[in-house]
Amino acid sequence: MPADSWIAPDDVPALAAEAIQRIDAALGRLTDADRDAFWASVRKCYNTPYNDPKPRPLPRIQAPEMAVPEPAQSQAGPDGSLGTVLSAALAAIPMPAGFAPEAHAV
Repeated sequence: MPADSWIAPDDVPALAAEAIQRIDAALGRLTDADRDAFWASVRKCYNTPYNDPKPRPLPRIQAPEMAVPEPAQSQAGPDGSLGTVLSAALAAIPMPAGFAPEAHAV
């Protein structure tokens, strides 16, 4: 969509030359290398498109094949429940001082 402007298309080259002249006068205190760097950044800024770039496909990473472990054999106690095994496993977890095992956890 074109922007509205008070500048006539025929006046653009003359106005651009005058603007460059004024900017160069303001940049007169800079070295030639700094002045060239300034104009390079201006050219880069004005040559960058205003629209978002078209999305590009992202590279896909192949996930390594992972082996699925076989289910473990049941470690049920003599009565067929896991209570004995679970109690032994929970007993191996260190508990901070002041915490006692709760009755329902046994």
